[in-house]
Amino acid sequence: MKDKKLDFIGFGALNLDQFYQLHSDKNTVDLIPLLKSGGERMGTDSERERILKIIDENSHLVSKSGGGQAANTSVALSRMGFSCGFIGKAGNDEMGDLLLNSLENVDKSHIQRGGNSGLCLCLLEDDGDRANLVFPGCNDDTKITDADINYARNSRVVHIASFCNTNLVALQLKLLRHLQDTKVTFDPGEIYSRLGIEKLKEILEYTTVLFSTSEELEFMTGKTPRNAAKDVLKCGTEIVVWKKSSYGSEIITSDSSIPILPVKVNNVVDKTGAGDVYAAGFIAGLLMDMELEKCGKLGSAAAAMSITGYGRDNYPDEAFLDSFFNSRSVL
Repeated sequence: MKDKKLDFIGFGALNLDQFYQLHSDKNTVDLIPLLKSGGERMGTDSERERILKIIDENSHLVSKSGGGQAANTSVALSRMGFSCGFIGKAGNDEMGDLLLNSLENVDKSHIQRGGNSGLCLCLLEDDGDRANLVFPGCNDDTKITDADINYARNSRVVHIASFCNTNLVALQLKLLRHLQDTKVTFDPGEIYSRLGIEKLKEILEYTTVLFSTSEELEFMTGKTPRNAAKDVLKCGTEIVVWKKSSYGSEIITSDSSIPILPVKVNNVVDKTGAGDVYAAGFIAGLLMDMELEKCGKLGSAAAAMSITGYGRDNYPDEAFLDSFFNSRSVL
């Protein structure tokens, strides 16, 4: 493990996130068919301009930020001082340039370019909840090479997150089959979770830590989250982190269950990406060989910090880590 070149590599979609605050008399369900508050769906190119017009008429743009589950986790870990890289694809357009710049110090040497960049419209309601409408663009055409596989082998952790094109599960599996000493973390999101546990079984076999919400666990198995977690562990996953939003989280293994209390936040601005930052904090704990409970507490503190700003504005950094270790939260 000491000879690994990078601490962490993310592998998933790259999107430009555009954040819109809905007018107070508007809600997501009324504006966008089949999209509910707190949910996510994929948009088609044919409806892109029409939906953008609807959103412009019923909200105002408040922020833009690089996005994508694995990309958010990569940036958060990088800011905390870990060496990070990324495998994915960005467009040959202005948005693609913005996406690469938004990855900051994350290594970008294995990001392909071509086509139109992915776009995620994040609709924010007054209570801080949000709904995401994703236009995947060139993410659907992501490929991997032998060089990408060797790159992933030379990392301590590879983090897999979903694409809108579920056919790319096979591509991610191709990578995982070549990993040996590298830990695998997996955040399936709603899109992959809806595929069901049978179609995710082989990825789960390689997974060290699964990060999943209550809804995602239920989508995956049709069972309650706790029973779903047991089924996931039977597939070979070592640790299930059940994300419970404002109720905290729970770390479940074959022989233990560890509840993690949420960190209270008074000034919630935007919950987008909070789960991705939780994962970054938890993975940071793993990289520092912390006990699972402390990993969960670090994840919870990181997520709490992230929701006090739009997008990646208030992601945790090295100062956050220092503060965490100097506080009672680590005890």
